[in-house]
Amino acid sequence: MATTTTTSGLPDYAQPYVEDALANATDLYNVGAMDNVAALTPEQLAALEKQKTLGGTGGIYDQVAADSYGATQAYRDAAAGTGLFGADALGKQMTSMQGSIGTAVEGLLGQQKGQFSRGGNLGGARAQQSMDSAAMKVGGDMAAAELANRRASALSGAGGVFGAGAGLQSQFGAGANLLGQAGSAIQQQNQNEGDAAYQGIQRLFGLYGSPALGSTSTQTGGGK
Repeated sequence: MATTTTTSGLPDYAQPYVEDALANATDLYNVGAMDNVAALTPEQLAALEKQKTLGGTGGIYDQVAADSYGATQAYRDAAAGTGLFGADALGKQMTSMQGSIGTAVEGLLGQQKGQFSRGGNLGGARAQQSMDSAAMKVGGDMAAAELANRRASALSGAGGVFGAGAGLQSQFGAGANLLGQAGSAIQQQNQNEGDAAYQGIQRLFGLYGSPALGSTSTQTGGGK
């Protein structure tokens, strides 16, 4: 029975180059070049330190968060009907505005007394009731308007604090982020440089396997 054996491989002229490449690869492996990991750069370390300072207990981020949480009191009061939004808020507002309300009421009553006096009704019960009602309305309207302004300002201010808080965190962190990005780019370049010899060996072996390099083969056959 006939047998045929075929072998193939690199041309003879390429063999020394392959052996040399293998020797170089072994040398790289022995010195740890194939296990190269670029260390963190000074820029990355500085960025991490900045982030620790910003994010640590009592740091800037904590302070901004505390301010933002404090601003939520207005929303919590509005939702719960407490504080400026409580049932007793208008009464408290009137009490705090006694001076300005009293001045306004005196002016109004002075006008009404003049009107009633000219009509001959100054001392009548109806005239007194009318003046009392007018005085109460003036006081209530003034207090309600001021309370509405205070409520609107509290909610608007809370929203401003939230927006400012997010902006402040972004601004304080921007420097550390940029520094970290620069450090990462430097680290990648260091990694590329450290891997250059290993990558070169890989490319060389890829070239040796290229069809353009050619190959050699032998075939032997047996008899019956």
